[in-house]
Amino acid sequence: MNRRATIFKLTVLIVFAIAVTSCNGLKKMAKNYNTVTYQVTPEVLETIGGKVLVTVNGEIPPKYFNKRAAVCFAPELVYQNGTTPLKPIVLKGEKVKGEGTTVNYKNGGKFTFSEEFSYKPEMNASELKVTPVAFKTKSEMPAVLKLEDAKAMPKSITLGETKLADGVIYTSTRIEIENDLRQVIEIGEDNIQKDAKGNINYDAYKAKGDEVEMLFLAPHGYEKVTLANQKASVYFAKNLFAYNESLKWNKQEDMKGQLEKLNNFVRQGWTIKDVVIDGWASPEGEETYNSGLSENRAKTAANVLYDHFAKMVKEKDSKVAFKNPKTDINITTVGHGPDWNSFPGMVEKSTVKDKGPILNVVKSSDPLKREEEIRNMILIYPELEETILPPLRRATISITCFEPKKTDQEIASLATSDPSKLTEAELLYAGTLTADLDTQYKIYKAAATNYPNGWKGLNNAGYVSMKLGKTDEAKGYFQKAENLDKNNGMVANNLGVAYASNGNYTEAETYLVKANKMGIQNNYNLGLIDLTKGDFKGALAKFGTTKCNYHVALAQVITGNNSGAASNLECARKNGATYYLLAVVGARTNNEALMMTNLKKAIKANGKYRAQAAEDREFIKYFGNAEFQSIVK
Repeated sequence: MNRRATIFKLTVLIVFAIAVTSCNGLKKMAKNYNTVTYQVTPEVLETIGGKVLVTVNGEIPPKYFNKRAAVCFAPELVYQNGTTPLKPIVLKGEKVKGEGTTVNYKNGGKFTFSEEFSYKPEMNASELKVTPVAFKTKSEMPAVLKLEDAKAMPKSITLGETKLADGVIYTSTRIEIENDLRQVIEIGEDNIQKDAKGNINYDAYKAKGDEVEMLFLAPHGYEKVTLANQKASVYFAKNLFAYNESLKWNKQEDMKGQLEKLNNFVRQGWTIKDVVIDGWASPEGEETYNSGLSENRAKTAANVLYDHFAKMVKEKDSKVAFKNPKTDINITTVGHGPDWNSFPGMVEKSTVKDKGPILNVVKSSDPLKREEEIRNMILIYPELEETILPPLRRATISITCFEPKKTDQEIASLATSDPSKLTEAELLYAGTLTADLDTQYKIYKAAATNYPNGWKGLNNAGYVSMKLGKTDEAKGYFQKAENLDKNNGMVANNLGVAYASNGNYTEAETYLVKANKMGIQNNYNLGLIDLTKGDFKGALAKFGTTKCNYHVALAQVITGNNSGAASNLECARKNGATYYLLAVVGARTNNEALMMTNLKKAIKANGKYRAQAAEDREFIKYFGNAEFQSIVK
């Protein structure tokens, strides 16, 4: 055999040997793959704020990892009808160049895989698996290598499938806005609590703490008692208290008009609450005399009023309720003496040139001196006697009446039978006279229809629509109200709640923050937005001292305060959601009795929880439990 042939055969043998060694190296890794261990955090995957975070810590034993081999480690979440591949990483032997985590052949090594991915409801019943692919290549490892690329290598082998974790716990998504909006009660007790008449005692299922109100009802503005007032003055000659219709100040049209308005006010027949007459004198007279004079002027005005009232009684079609004014109507008369309070203002408004000296007199502390100085100044300033002092010699009559009102029964009846006969305030008030949501819905819709330019009716129609589960209709009412009053905090809050109820939390937050900036106390609503974003500590801070509340308990469960959650759920409004979350607390605290008891209640209250519990990874350690299986099947 010649030298060339010998070299050729040797080369073939070497290449064959390398090939065999390479294949054997990968097969050995596949054979011993069970010696590679993984620790996954969390053991059961969980979504918080719409994201799922998983960390895998792998440990590779000594003399396992071939120096010339690489492994593509690419976990994927597997669920019915779908998978979610996670970002792959590359592990490589000591003699492999390029990107990747190097694993020492002699000593083995450790690696960490960590990724956060978006949650989808179909992931609720899923498993995180990995099927690494080992391969050899002469090329440098690229920065990104897909699992398909590894499988396509000429020398590659699948190491084996490993289940890393179960998933996904989705308790953080159990936000029940309808629970608060509609104050849902669902009977789930095996031993239903009844009242003395044998009816279900719904009060036993209500929250023991204060109910949370997410929405704002616009105030009706209706006054059950409205007082109306009319005033008029009569005037007197200097130092006299006899009434003279021919006196200049009594003959002026505006003065006569005051008295006529006063009489017409009484002619309406409204119930008189009180009549008060204040008598006054001008300040130039002697103090004691002026005191008696003002009292007499008030009494004179009372007699004038009694005369007018007596004539009203005799008028055709008279509406007044009194028959004998002097016995049926009590008039209070008060004499105030000289009117020093009004005098300075009248001087200020007058045409008198030298007002300073006159006003300085008013400031004098000696009453006798003031009166004397005013009398002296009348000689210097005749305008005082002509235009300033005469209108101070008067008696002012003030009559207050009760404005007639419909009875609550009349308002309630008209609100549903003929709402057009009610004012906007009366209609809105009618809505508060009933606790029946269907009746309120009818009333507030009527308010919105009859008064389309008023935001209150629209807002309140939206409020009740939300309570009845008509979210889209409610949003339409709120949007119309917003168009009428764009800077209304109540409407902004309610619109935010409507968006939240539809799952549009981004738009909801915009409106809720806007409302809060306008002074609306809606921290609870903002706390719910924090829940949707996974900020459970922030939510608890906004919930403040709220107790016996489902969402407070939910935040406590996620933050690890299971005892606090249990306390809140025990006194919270009872329904399927409350019982179910209490069952979760039982599972998380290894309290099997608490879990089983409340799971039964939840399913009895609302059958949808049966299918949910059967796959809910909160109860995964009970999946093989016979009692659990009997509950969920």
